[in-house]
Amino acid sequence: MVDYKNILTGVAERLSSLREERSSAGTRYRVMGVVADIMEVAETLSKQVLERVKQEAVLDVDIDVDFDTLAEEVLSWELTIKNDDLQELTQQVNDALGGLSKVLSQIGSQLVRRHKDEEYARLYEQEKRRYLNSGTLRRIRQTFDEWLYDVCNGKPSMDDINDYVTEKLVHMFEKGVFNTKVEHIQRAARYPAEFDFSLLDDDHKLKKSIHKHYSELRKMVDYCDGCLVVNPAKVGRHFYTNRKEENAKGHRNAFLKYMHKITLAQEEYKKLQDAQQESEDSSLLPDVLATGMAMKYWKRLQKAGFVDEHYQLSPTTTRKQAMYIADVFSDKLQMRSKWKPFQELWHINNLAQEKWEMQETGKSPARSEEIDKIFED
Repeated sequence: MVDYKNILTGVAERLSSLREERSSAGTRYRVMGVVADIMEVAETLSKQVLERVKQEAVLDVDIDVDFDTLAEEVLSWELTIKNDDLQELTQQVNDALGGLSKVLSQIGSQLVRRHKDEEYARLYEQEKRRYLNSGTLRRIRQTFDEWLYDVCNGKPSMDDINDYVTEKLVHMFEKGVFNTKVEHIQRAARYPAEFDFSLLDDDHKLKKSIHKHYSELRKMVDYCDGCLVVNPAKVGRHFYTNRKEENAKGHRNAFLKYMHKITLAQEEYKKLQDAQQESEDSSLLPDVLATGMAMKYWKRLQKAGFVDEHYQLSPTTTRKQAMYIADVFSDKLQMRSKWKPFQELWHINNLAQEKWEMQETGKSPARSEEIDKIFED
């Protein structure tokens, strides 16, 4: 990280020196140098600090600095030189100082917002811990397990889980968690790809406002890979903003309880998705290479970058490495035919020849030790 504090101090000192010196042939070059330095500092701060703050990444700067005060200080460095030939350059200096001040102000604003978000997130986590320690956690888990086995015979379908989630969302809305907010929503955003509430009975009391409730929920809950995921900062802000409303604690508990139920269901949904994906993936493999043990090794090979998601060799995997993988793999699975399944899968020939050459030279392929670790139990 560039030490921008020292750079700013240097710029301030050079500006001070320019104010006091008599104009000479070298003044123009010194002023041009100051302009370049100021613009470089502004660009550096934008790239290395402002963008990190916007992305809420870990900062490599002292975040205790009062950037707003520093922004005002930079504006006070305005340069005035009594030389008509340098007026245009002087204006460029002051414009550059204005740009630098703006960047510093933006950093200050972003940091304040980020600190607030951290406080809101802590508030949410505090409420969540209180809820999890209330004894409700075990009861909800038990109720969900009973639903799995009594209603779904222990084998829920994806449609079953989607219906369950929709039902819990409606229950949450019925509890009035968002009522105050919903009343002020004139036109709600709709999310047709996420949940279909059109199946609700026409006489359902929430039929007309269901989209408003869901739209308000989505201001606090993100939708990622088909699942509703709590955004701690946004939920914490909601808890804080509505803390003085009637039955605020009850609404907080209702939100936490129903999101907990929805999360349990979504975890089950993810298991079904993973199982379905694994089944589809295994269909790409010959039976001997699609056993439970084999799939464990395939996942490790994918993670290490030796094969892709379709179990084909990565461009960086050499023939010798392919031979070594097939050799160890087949031994682990106690396969009768050592080379044929891999040669057909990867569309290569003569892996046995590669093995013979390795034995002759006594040299194992690159990353062979890493491959050995992949096949450790």
